[in-house]
Amino acid sequence: MKNRKNDTLETTTAMAAAGALVAATSARAAEAEDKFLAGIRSDDEDANYAAWSTADQVEPSVIPALSELLVSKKANVRKAAEEALKNIVHSVGRTIITSNLGANVGRPDASGKMDRRQLVVMNLLSLLEGKRQEIEKTTALRHLSLIATSDAVEKIALLANDPILREEAVYCLERIPGKTSEEALLGALSSASDEFQPRILAALGHRRAEEAVGACIEAMQSSDREIAMAGMKAWARIGIAMGKEIDFPDYDSLNVWQKIEFDDSLLRYADAQVEKGNHTEAQGIYLQTLDREEEHLQCAAIIGLAKIGTAEAAAAIFPKLESADNTVRITAQQAWARMAGI
Repeated sequence: MKNRKNDTLETTTAMAAAGALVAATSARAAEAEDKFLAGIRSDDEDANYAAWSTADQVEPSVIPALSELLVSKKANVRKAAEEALKNIVHSVGRTIITSNLGANVGRPDASGKMDRRQLVVMNLLSLLEGKRQEIEKTTALRHLSLIATSDAVEKIALLANDPILREEAVYCLERIPGKTSEEALLGALSSASDEFQPRILAALGHRRAEEAVGACIEAMQSSDREIAMAGMKAWARIGIAMGKEIDFPDYDSLNVWQKIEFDDSLLRYADAQVEKGNHTEAQGIYLQTLDREEEHLQCAAIIGLAKIGTAEAAAAIFPKLESADNTVRITAQQAWARMAGI
């Protein structure tokens, strides 16, 4: 019985000591945070620099307070807050894994603790909620585009159709690795206004999101030429052969710039097919383009056909060896020499 009492006393003492240690640590952290923020708020620029240059050493919990200083009436304070936030974010940016992300990335470990990067992301996400000012939310989204992972997508996606923050939100989602962000962009596309659909399509194209091919082809059928061309450009970047004939936007209805984008997209798609070994479809596009009058299009077609190197491709290039256009002729001669292994 006596031993049990001793054990209980020792346990109670240990818990009290641990509690005291936690309290002391918290007090020191709060004191350090107050001192740091005092430096950021100072009228003295040297004090500002001394504070923000050590921002990577303070707790991420200081982020909301720094965010509020982004709208300070004092230019030096705004600048110090901006630099401090950059310092904090960049200090954890190197820990990001930019390949395929595991399911547990961005979540607490088995002990329930979050690493510093996760805490920074959590505090930045908190700035997207409530009545924070536009500059605060914009700054948070830009920083999240550097360090956020799939777990942050849901909260960011809520702003993808916000009339003020949608551009920043889509840019942020575009830069977050993983299928989750691509699914969020597709979801935003379905509810986006006509004038903003091209921006989301561009993001999906830059991501080369294969799941978006169907949406891109559907966009190409739009009566809105901006949406139709955005769909075509994204489809070309993704470069997936659908195995069926596609109805492209009506070429004659396009303006001069859109026609350039149309031609560029077809060639970009053909180049992607060459890389994937789908030579038959690519060759058909190059042969069609070779018949165009524009010098740069003929040259692009010659270069593409030379990469394929079939007898039919060689036969198409051969007449261009004596083209009246100097640039086309030289391009054909160089392509012919490469095909011959000269």
